[in-house]
Amino acid sequence: MHLLIPSKAYLEVIVDSREASTAKHIVDEIKRLGALTRIGFLEAGDYIVSRDIAIERKTVSDFISTLTRRNLFEQLSKLKENFSKPIMILEGDVSSIPMISSINMNAVLGALASVARMGISVIPSPSPSATARLIVSLARQERKIEQQSRIRVKAVKKGDISEEQIFFMCGLPMIGRERAEAILRVYRTPLEALKRVDG
Repeated sequence: MHLLIPSKAYLEVIVDSREASTAKHIVDEIKRLGALTRIGFLEAGDYIVSRDIAIERKTVSDFISTLTRRNLFEQLSKLKENFSKPIMILEGDVSSIPMISSINMNAVLGALASVARMGISVIPSPSPSATARLIVSLARQERKIEQQSRIRVKAVKKGDISEEQIFFMCGLPMIGRERAEAILRVYRTPLEALKRVDG
């Protein structure tokens, strides 16, 4: 499956086109909070905030509906297959379920336990506005982690590079670590060593 991934250059949230049409108030709030949005057809999830995190948003009534239709776990399995940190936001008051549905509360709690056992985090949200803030907060945290990771990659020490060179030289026949270090002290790089060393 081809995945849309948010830009690393700026704060961006990708929104499923169906979610964008039914939850315009959330998309507008995400924009108001400073994140750009890109609308696209998503095969898994409603929002993508990074390469690792996608979010399935369920209102309490949506959750009950997908539970009774038995397609909840199919949707969440797709999320789990494609993202290393899948999240389900459960929006609304779970305690109101007995008032809006005849479904047994134990079945609801059992379903939530099963979702957690799948390795999918369940985050409660009291309102659409809170959902938007949660999504933007996750996007900010992920972007910060990605930026820190890029800084660490840029700050590689020269010693680390020589360690890679030693590892490469040790892969050659009859070259141990001591001999590799001795050769590199003389020739500086594996390429120069291979050009000049005979036998």
